[in-house]
Amino acid sequence: MSLLERYIFRKTMVALLISAGALVGVVWIVRAIQEVDVVMTKGRGIATYLQMTTLGVPTLTAAILPVALLIALLQVLKGLNQDSELVVMHSAGASRASLLRPFMAVGLIVMASVYTLNLWLGPASMLTLRTFITEIRADLVSVAIREGAFRDAGDGLTFHVASRKPGGVLTSVFVLDTRSEKETLSYIAREGLITKQDDQSFLVLKDGQIQSLPKGTDRISVVKFSSYALNLSSLSGGGSGKSSYSQFEIPTAELLSPNPEEGLYKAKPERYRAEFHVRFSGGLHALATVLIIVAMIGYPQSHRGGGMQEATLAALAVIGIRVGTVALENAARTSDFAIAMMWVLPLVGIIIPALFIASGSTLGLTQKAQARIDRNNEIAINLLKRALPKRLQPSAWQSHETLEAHT
Repeated sequence: MSLLERYIFRKTMVALLISAGALVGVVWIVRAIQEVDVVMTKGRGIATYLQMTTLGVPTLTAAILPVALLIALLQVLKGLNQDSELVVMHSAGASRASLLRPFMAVGLIVMASVYTLNLWLGPASMLTLRTFITEIRADLVSVAIREGAFRDAGDGLTFHVASRKPGGVLTSVFVLDTRSEKETLSYIAREGLITKQDDQSFLVLKDGQIQSLPKGTDRISVVKFSSYALNLSSLSGGGSGKSSYSQFEIPTAELLSPNPEEGLYKAKPERYRAEFHVRFSGGLHALATVLIIVAMIGYPQSHRGGGMQEATLAALAVIGIRVGTVALENAARTSDFAIAMMWVLPLVGIIIPALFIASGSTLGLTQKAQARIDRNNEIAINLLKRALPKRLQPSAWQSHETLEAHT
């Protein structure tokens, strides 16, 4: 890179880090508010709270980075235009490639970061978060349970005990499990005891029964037992402890070579295919963002609007491609057309602007359309001037009137 290109690259990287840091901070705060009950109601310390709120950030950061890149590019170009640096570059004979190269370098860094998050860090952090939450729910029964009170240990799982005896023995245990789409399970036992074996927690119930109520019926089946081990680590109702992934937790290696015995793959194999295309197409949005911005507003702005219309259109084009792709992600589970469009949208955002840049043309409004917009803006400002008293008018309007009077 030349000295000029290194200067633009440095400005863009600083703007990217600031915008990405701000957006990630907002996301972290939202997650922190959502998980505050970990400290308030589940008896966990601040270290556990911080770990839980941080583990979900990598997956969300992958979606945030292209937005942060868009903000950074717009901010840098606005500064270059306001300081007349783009005009000087253009007058000195610098081509649009002098702007494209540093922007593309930043875009490639964002692209590599998105793929790292999508293919490795994101799934790993979500899987760790899931294991972490499972352990918290398991410990909830032994640590945070209150005598004579109903306590939720996750969606659709409720515990109640009458009392706690010395040695950790729980009396009159009741467990309600409504997580299954097929049936509701109720566990009732005279007593129970929390035990751990091979890094897994079990609630061993004594002298009780399991009541099963299939959804849509009023027939209850009852199975009595003298001893029953309820697996708390997986919260699976005493199964093997091996539960299915969600699509966000699936390691990328398993997307490429699925395990036929995995529960989610057996039940919904289409989610594997959809998640594969979501992860591998996500990085293309960074390149599309760079090329759209350079093709539409990567030149000196000299008209009265100062490039506001072009910047708005460029931002809308980038956001439209991203929103369209997100909307297609759910449809991709059942539609080959949706999968194809997930790739087509960002590729169109790459190819068309690249052709305009290569030909030396500008992608955006024609001069006639720009003149019409400027004329309409002028009419709107004049109408507002007549409607508002001078003390309420922006100072820029009054400065413009003074300048016209002198000329």
